[in-house]
Amino acid sequence: MTHQPHDKPLLGILQGRLIPRKALLELADSLGVFAIAITPDSEIDPQTKTIKNVVAVQGGNTVPLPSVPFPHVVYDMQFSKGKGQKRRKHFREIAKALNAAGSHFINPYNSLGLVNDKVAFGELMSRNGISSPSCYPHSKESFEKLLSEHESVFVKPVSGNQGFGIITTTRSELGIELMYIIVASCDTEIERRQRWYKPENVFAAIEDIRSDEGWSQSEYFLQPSVDYFPWDGRWTWLRASVQRAGEGRLGVVGIVFNYLHCSEYGGRHDDPQILYAKIAENCDKSAKDIEYACARIALATHQVLEDAIGQKIGELGMDILLDNNGNPHILEANNKQGNLIYWDPQYAGTQNPGGFMNPEFNERAKAMDVNRNKAILQYAEFLAAKALNSGGV
Repeated sequence: MTHQPHDKPLLGILQGRLIPRKALLELADSLGVFAIAITPDSEIDPQTKTIKNVVAVQGGNTVPLPSVPFPHVVYDMQFSKGKGQKRRKHFREIAKALNAAGSHFINPYNSLGLVNDKVAFGELMSRNGISSPSCYPHSKESFEKLLSEHESVFVKPVSGNQGFGIITTTRSELGIELMYIIVASCDTEIERRQRWYKPENVFAAIEDIRSDEGWSQSEYFLQPSVDYFPWDGRWTWLRASVQRAGEGRLGVVGIVFNYLHCSEYGGRHDDPQILYAKIAENCDKSAKDIEYACARIALATHQVLEDAIGQKIGELGMDILLDNNGNPHILEANNKQGNLIYWDPQYAGTQNPGGFMNPEFNERAKAMDVNRNKAILQYAEFLAAKALNSGGV
């Protein structure tokens, strides 16, 4: 569908990467919805309330648009960490201007500090009876005590995303493994470094890493691992996408299974049914019971966060740990969980690095991504209609 220059987009997507925003743009085009990608080259004019140099998909083709009115709704997918400080500042300025002009946001603008503050998040979960790993102050005494009592301890920034700044400390017969994520100096590829230390040297090594990577100015805390279910010794967790869709309905759109040490960054996505079934073999819960429990805790967490900020939230990615008894624990919520977290073209038709990926899961994961994007568009339509009915933009 071809749109005219004066047509007001339903949705404006703030995202620097091409593939994630293109998938959403293509879906919008197929549904006859006018959506645009706001890119690092876009410029805003607050006086005329227009954005120059945006991208859309029309009739299946990616087309540049010289200028469009401010969108009804904004989907901010731009992460605040990692490389590209100039680009991040550019997107922040655009988001600020769109908010000031009355555009609505899938996730409330500048209102999710509670999600990003991992300590405050953990305390909120505890007050509301939702199981979440405890948080402790970042100190040598606390760290050494926790490491003596737990197999793994996470040294984490209070405010962070995409795993940047987290140092995972794990005990084994060989010593202590330190694992963390950095941005390579040559490009945007993510690397993982691992080192082994004697217990008495670990805290000093962590402080050296924080200093070397420029993390020493950030506030940190400690979080011990729960009795999580490992897969071949790998740390496992689930990512549940909780979203509002048509008429503002809240639901779990999809859940994937991740496991560490099997990809360049962040673990690989797999079929959660594999994990549910494996845990159910050795506990008194069925795989279906475990699946339902994960969905319930994800929804409960989302609603507790909405109650805390007093606003509806369009999309959160919940990271869930499962223990050996099949009990779920909320690790954290992600207010910018990115896209293509379920399916990625570069992995299509390939086997999981761990060798156990369900060969049919790629198609199901692809369908989940479509459902996630549909929910974004449906919720954008709901927000725009609600605003128009109330006399807004």
